[in-house]
Amino acid sequence: MKEKWNELEAFFTEDEEITKREFFLIVAVVFLLGLVLGMFFSPKKHVEIASNNGSNNIGPCDGWDDEDDEQ
Repeated sequence: MKEKWNELEAFFTEDEEITKREFFLIVAVVFLLGLVLGMFFSPKKHVEIASNNGSNNIGPCDGWDDEDDEQ
């Protein structure tokens, strides 16, 4: 176990330059991972698309297509 720890420690102490592309990809992956984890661990909410105020879109134009049936 000590050998593995020394290998890991040596890996992180190496001075290696990263390119702009690698940096951008790392930032993008971390951002997207944060979005996915945020969706999984966020509290569940009930989302409602309509207002459900009871109007049901009934108004003075209700039955306007009845004129075609009478002829």
